[in-house]
Amino acid sequence: MKKKNDLFLILALCLAAACSIGLYMNTSGILFSPIADSLNEKRGSVAVFYTIMTFSSAIFSTIIPAFATNKNFRKIYICGIIGALCSLILMANAAGLIMLYIGGLFLGASFSTYFMVVLTTIINCSFEENTGTITGFVFSFSGVAGAIFSPVLSAVVNTYGWRMGFYVMAGLTVILCLPGVFAKMKIEREKKDDLSAQTDFNYLSAGFILLTMMSVCYLFIPALPQHFPGLALSKNFDETIGPLLVSASMIGNIVFKLIAGVLADRLGSIKALFVMSVITLAGIVLMFFAGSDTLALAAAFLIGAIFSITAVLGAYHTRELFGNDSYKKAYSIVSLAGNTSNALSIAAVGYIYDFFSSYDPALILAMILDVVAFALALFAEKTVNRKK
Repeated sequence: MKKKNDLFLILALCLAAACSIGLYMNTSGILFSPIADSLNEKRGSVAVFYTIMTFSSAIFSTIIPAFATNKNFRKIYICGIIGALCSLILMANAAGLIMLYIGGLFLGASFSTYFMVVLTTIINCSFEENTGTITGFVFSFSGVAGAIFSPVLSAVVNTYGWRMGFYVMAGLTVILCLPGVFAKMKIEREKKDDLSAQTDFNYLSAGFILLTMMSVCYLFIPALPQHFPGLALSKNFDETIGPLLVSASMIGNIVFKLIAGVLADRLGSIKALFVMSVITLAGIVLMFFAGSDTLALAAAFLIGAIFSITAVLGAYHTRELFGNDSYKKAYSIVSLAGNTSNALSIAAVGYIYDFFSSYDPALILAMILDVVAFALALFAEKTVNRKK
């Protein structure tokens, strides 16, 4: 019975990740250009709704684990689903940017109940072994959702308009989140070694600060796939290539998350981070020089490796450095910093394009941040291990 419950829990977590990350985070970029054209606004201004949504989810992701318990979490989860549905309906009826921004604010707050911090906390509280592999498998479904929903949502928007796109997202929210209502989700661990772990953890420690800076750098890079439709047009590719680039990055998302989880369990987080950072860098460089559809698709696939870092290895590295008992404290802040960076970077990339009429400066910045982020991860590990 326990094995069946564990399998159902993993399925529910997979679908929740597919919704919060795969649907909301990874496919929203398809809506930027159609909304901008419809409302006669700049892409950067429209992308601010994504910035607000991401920032809101980051803030509430730090709050929810603080008061959620095994007893009340189901109610919190259901409230999150209802809130997301209301937010999407509001955004579908937006007459201007203000309504879009308000909808993004409430959507981010709502889906934080089934977003990265909560989902990784549930995994760490429910499973003792192979947590890297399980985390990789769960979050790979965000890539599956992105790869499937990106062309579907694009087709809906092209045929029926962007407002219908939000209604479709609302319908998919119900389907994807419903199993979680019936799953047994543990968001608290049994109190075993809490006291020693809590005593050792310090928010002002050099290792924690370096880890937080690492998260800020890495989480700029996932902004790029959100702008692939616009990037494809700026490079004079066929207009159908943009959604395919998003799908290619989501396929990379799936593949590299599965690989990263296994690598982390077998080799440790720092070696897995190195491998995925190199693959991500190769993808960005290739996209910078891409002169054909084929090279751009290959580059998008490789860039998908960044999602294995932001969704799997960042959390794993945090747990490896600070332990299970301090994980909830540490990762909630690391995630907040990273998601704040991601929230700002989505709009920043849009404004970079508006200013330079090119995405090349954003690609160069992403290359630099990828290298800096891994260096920070390495220094964080050495600093924490030196004090142990």
